[in-house]
Amino acid sequence: MIIHTLSNMIEYSNTAINVITVFLVILLGLIIANIFNNILRRFLRGFGLNKIIEEQLKKKIKLEEYFTSFIKYVIYLITLIIALDQLGLPTRFLKFIFIVIGLIIIIFTVLAFKDWVPNMIAGFYIYKNNKVKVGDTIKVRDIKGVIKSINLVETKIETSNKEVIFIPNSNLIRYEVVKEVGKNG
Repeated sequence: MIIHTLSNMIEYSNTAINVITVFLVILLGLIIANIFNNILRRFLRGFGLNKIIEEQLKKKIKLEEYFTSFIKYVIYLITLIIALDQLGLPTRFLKFIFIVIGLIIIIFTVLAFKDWVPNMIAGFYIYKNNKVKVGDTIKVRDIKGVIKSINLVETKIETSNKEVIFIPNSNLIRYEVVKEVGKNG
């Protein structure tokens, strides 16, 4: 009888320890998600991502908020999986779904934006450094003309025979750009 009672007490204390641990894991996950969210939001805000996108695309998109919220919810999901695992509930299915969804998102993102992302990063670089601007006469490889507009993805150039050419911004970073000094430069 004493052994049975002692066994029940140990089982209840293990359950209580697991419940307290789950509570602490969830609390810690929420705190980490919010701290990481704030740090990432400040970093992106300091970079001026929303401002640059608004100026270039003429649309108000809260990309900083969307990105940081997505990361926060991923941390919440990871916390949930850890908490359920601590309770001894089967989490293999949740882990499998999480991995599959993550892989699908990664593959889709890579395929959809494989050309767009380098051009956008180059657009940020051009925007921040201001080495070339609208009105400058430049030559990139065999193309020479006046810059008519620069956005995050491409630069519009008008040649001397009035042809309009769109050059991906990554090419302005990758290849040598000759800027005519004395003409708006």
